Amino acid sequence: MRIITATAVLALLIASHPVSAKDATEPGAGIPKVSGSKAYTAEESAAMGRAARTKAEAQERVWDRRMKIITRGICTGC
Repeated sequence: MRIITATAVLALLIASHPVSAKDATEPGAGIPKVSGSKAYTAEESAAMGRAARTKAEAQERVWDRRMKIITRGICTGC
């Protein structure tokens, strides 16, 4: 009885998969729409670099704070 039930469930899962799949014949399916024609000025590029650096430094501070809290219970201090 278990084999018949398992076979029926497996058949239903396999049969329903193509129905839920996305149609790959759609034009532009899966192709991101990115415009490469925008050129950044030196000021815009520098501002984006500063913003990225600030974000990375903030993430690093958060990571360091978490690690300090975690290791506080293990480490007795240096």
